[in-house]
Amino acid sequence: MKKVLALLLAFSMILPIASCGNGSNTKLNEKGTSWSSPDEKYKTVLKSYGGNTCAGTMVVATDEDIVYMYCEGGVEKGGKTPVSENTVFDIASCSKMFTAVCILQLAEKGRLDINDTLDKYYPEYDAGKTITIYNLLHMTSGIPDYLNDPDTFWNISGEDAANQMISDILQDRKTDDDLLNAMYKAPLNFEPGTLFEYSNTNYRLLAFIIEKVSGMKYCDYVKENIFDKCGMKNTTSMATGDLTYVPKSFEEDAKHGFCDKDGYPVCPNNTRGDGGIHSNLTDMVAFDRALFTGKLLNKSSMEILLKDDNGYCCGLVKEGKGYYHSGSSISCSSYNKMIESEEFGHIYIIRFEHT
Repeated sequence: MKKVLALLLAFSMILPIASCGNGSNTKLNEKGTSWSSPDEKYKTVLKSYGGNTCAGTMVVATDEDIVYMYCEGGVEKGGKTPVSENTVFDIASCSKMFTAVCILQLAEKGRLDINDTLDKYYPEYDAGKTITIYNLLHMTSGIPDYLNDPDTFWNISGEDAANQMISDILQDRKTDDDLLNAMYKAPLNFEPGTLFEYSNTNYRLLAFIIEKVSGMKYCDYVKENIFDKCGMKNTTSMATGDLTYVPKSFEEDAKHGFCDKDGYPVCPNNTRGDGGIHSNLTDMVAFDRALFTGKLLNKSSMEILLKDDNGYCCGLVKEGKGYYHSGSSISCSSYNKMIESEEFGHIYIIRFEHT
């Protein structure tokens, strides 16, 4: 069970390697796998981040240009369309940065305050009197992980019970009320605000709060306020049937009911907020550019988004001169990083690949 759970919407420390993208003037090499910008000004960028490969698709981009593209040879679902920068993957925990942006947008509009305690939204939650939205954003709430620590969160015991619970979650057999009622009873792992502990429950709750405050389903809010604003035409949340990559080595997971018979997720309601966004390199470059050039949040909100508290920002992790997040689902992994650059403004490194 532990091996399987480690794949589920996990936050993983993945080292940056190079990438793929969306450029109207790009043309893959004769093997149909890679492209590098001929512009001499990107020589140092290519030396640092170009030329690498992956088991999927990758991009290195700046605020203006695509610098390097790599797309593993092969075809998408259906067997005809070549894998490309437009191939749609499950971005898993990289979804969390979208949830954080939504929360800060609502704060800008005065619809919520990140210092609100959870009892404002869930009066039944006694521990919520000491947990703030800020704590959820920074993973300092102490609330156990409903997905990767099912024994503690759901008050169950044993591998069989845990596997059944994960299957129920990933098959959408657990409702929002089921999760909330379990959370009300679950013990906190530590006093809120004192430690960092990665827990998907934090961002699941943020999605619930977005829905309560906006009066919209999470998928509709994120589409209207992020996807549409960024021109992300092939990105969805809480959807099935839109992934175009081909899963590999998922048979054990399918046997446990963690995915469908073809290796794809089947839980559009569950994992929202903490995961569940499907996207491609073309759209993710557009999102990164919009976010880090100030088109989605004002300056004060960006400072909040990028504030490191106990090792975690808001859906991002500080690393050197940049920020990143990564994630894993049943059969693919994601990696998204922004590096601050004096010469180019920002350099973006994005990778989606099979696991």
